[in-house]
Amino acid sequence: MKDFLRKRWHGLPLGIITVFALVGVVAAAGFVFLSGTLDMQVEEACTLQTWDGSSWVDQEDGFSITLSSAYPGESVVIPMQIINVSSSDLTVTGVYTLSAYPSGGYGDVTVSGGFSGGIVCTQGTGTRDDLTLTVANDAPPGTYTFTTNFTRS
Repeated sequence: MKDFLRKRWHGLPLGIITVFALVGVVAAAGFVFLSGTLDMQVEEACTLQTWDGSSWVDQEDGFSITLSSAYPGESVVIPMQIINVSSSDLTVTGVYTLSAYPSGGYGDVTVSGGFSGGIVCTQGTGTRDDLTLTVANDAPPGTYTFTTNFTRS
């Protein structure tokens, strides 16, 4: 180390020249010569479709489906499918909450299926899971309304 500090180049200590050269390289490496921004739009990968009796219909955010009448003891099935256009598998979960019902009718119409258990939707395909609404034998007449939310992960 002492020999390195004693060596000179054109009369200047080689150690000092080395330090200045390293500082210059570090400063040059940190010099910003170009800057910009990057914008990326993330699109929804999943589309919900329901069967209208003759074809699949895309459902938009805020959709409303009115079903024909059902009688106590019956079930109504709504064929549903999720189309996943992303390049990865996504788990879709449907949550159905009874939000309006006739007096004494809370819990007399139940929901099963319709992605309520959380289903993995394979990339680039449609995944089907029928929604079944079952009316209890002692359900009072009236309108039962469910709010629906679908999540993916």
